[in-house]
Amino acid sequence: MNQSDLNNESIKLLAKIYKWRKKLLIVTLIAVVVSVAVSFIISPQYKATAIVFPSRTFSVSKLLIEQNQGAQEDYMDLGDEDDAEKLLQILNSSEIRNKIANKYELWTNWQIKNNTEYSQHYLKLKWEDMVTFKRTNFVSIRIEVYDYVANRSADIANSIVAYADSVKFNMTREVAKQALDITKDEYEATIARINELQDSLQAIKELGVLDNKEEITAYSRSMAKAIEKGNESAQNKLQVKLDLLKKYGTAYDAVYADLKKYRLKYPIIKNKYDEALVNYNKPMPSKFVVEKATPNEKKAKPVKWLMVLISSVSAFLIALLYLLFTERFVELKKKVNQYLNSQNQE
Repeated sequence: MNQSDLNNESIKLLAKIYKWRKKLLIVTLIAVVVSVAVSFIISPQYKATAIVFPSRTFSVSKLLIEQNQGAQEDYMDLGDEDDAEKLLQILNSSEIRNKIANKYELWTNWQIKNNTEYSQHYLKLKWEDMVTFKRTNFVSIRIEVYDYVANRSADIANSIVAYADSVKFNMTREVAKQALDITKDEYEATIARINELQDSLQAIKELGVLDNKEEITAYSRSMAKAIEKGNESAQNKLQVKLDLLKKYGTAYDAVYADLKKYRLKYPIIKNKYDEALVNYNKPMPSKFVVEKATPNEKKAKPVKWLMVLISSVSAFLIALLYLLFTERFVELKKKVNQYLNSQNQE
């Protein structure tokens, strides 16, 4: 189709619009009246906006407790895209949605059917219509909330931001609890083992073995001197000591070596236990609040002029398409009748 054909079609369409101008005008005016009436019937909605930056995801203990200079991240740094995605997942969680719904009685205020089989389904649909989370070009997250009351829209937005930390904390708390239980058991087992070995070592010492290696060296030298001098009495006494060391010395060395190993292990497992305790009890914020939501008394929805414009244009186009279709259908029907008449005459 060339340009001249397009111009001819446009002229024909304009001619038909002019031909049907009264009908089209009536339909459009009806649409304007109806849309204006509906715009006044629809409950107005107020918009509130909060903006947050994600914080870095890290272990509290490793960042704040461990002495690892030079390799630590700065907990004051803003999060990256991965951290923003994680925060978005938390904000979109059903736990936050249900907390907000119960706190602000959205079942009633948003007219959602509660205590039915599809309550969560209806809540989710309404939530997606009234609450949006958008990532900005600066890796921040914009939280937009619509509600029928200006103050409540701001309160809901700020509560969503506040609940993000508690949801994240509860989410990681189960893992932190398991880590805490494991390290606590190992920590207590280490202390118990140290006490047991100390008691065993003390018992051996009470038998006369104070330091196996030192005593063997000392008694061996003394025995050599006693033999050299021919002092049988001293030899007999020293032999008793050496027999005692022979009997309990190996046990002393084993207990002492084991105790030394557990004493070296103790500060390590104690540090791990302290870390697990901090991770379990001390949450860190998951975001930096850039802008808190504030009530906006100006209505955000519906935009009446836009609603009237869209409705009017839509009604005009639908009426035009209907008239075009009707005209084409009438023409087609005439051609069919003419064809049937000609067949009958033959």
